[in-house]
Amino acid sequence: MADYYFAGPYDRHDREYANGCLAASPYRHDTVQATADDGVLTVTPVAGGATLRLGPAEDGSTHPLRPLDKATQAVLAEYGC
Repeated sequence: MADYYFAGPYDRHDREYANGCLAASPYRHDTVQATADDGVLTVTPVAGGATLRLGPAEDGSTHPLRPLDKATQAVLAEYGC
């Protein structure tokens, strides 16, 4: 139960975006490369497209991931996130 509430950035990305509003996009779980570094989750679609920058990407965080730049905001808005 604690793992759900205090999830890492990859699990939170899947739960908040990849398996929801981005499920039918080039940003779904199985078509991206994701890395977390210095509190930023970087999600890059394999087929090309804008790279998403989301934060806070910390292990055990209870805060939702939020866009960190305008390009990420635009992609999320395009897919209704």
